[in-house]
Amino acid sequence: MPHKVAEHYLELSVDELLEDVLRHYEFNVWPKVEAIFASHLNDPNTTGMVLEGSALWPDFASNLDLSKTVAIWLTADDELICQRIHANSQYEAKSRQEQTLIGKFLERTLVYDARMVEAVKRHGFTSVDVTHSDVFELTQMCMSMLGIDKG
Repeated sequence: MPHKVAEHYLELSVDELLEDVLRHYEFNVWPKVEAIFASHLNDPNTTGMVLEGSALWPDFASNLDLSKTVAIWLTADDELICQRIHANSQYEAKSRQEQTLIGKFLERTLVYDARMVEAVKRHGFTSVDVTHSDVFELTQMCMSMLGIDKG
């Protein structure tokens, strides 16, 4: 991990880290998402698209024309998020400082997820908890929400 990134995670509080990433998403990522969304929405030759990623914050999406769109946010319980981050980062094999950084990232992720779920509810959007679902079940559920025939 670059020194500046490590310093950033060690110096900022979890709330500051969350504010920082949301600011980055809003000003650096979201304008690109809006442009992609608009180009596909206005193109009669486009049959569909899937946009995925943590930068798709519900508050930002509330400004989109979702009349021809289905928006679904995926979430999971804290235990699953923790297990995945620890496994994917190889947490147990890391130094104490690396574990501290991973812990800070995990804390920010848990707060991000909780606030995302709150924002989804506030805007009347749909969220799906993936904690006890497999890929097939999730695919079927999302396809159903999208009105896509499963047959």
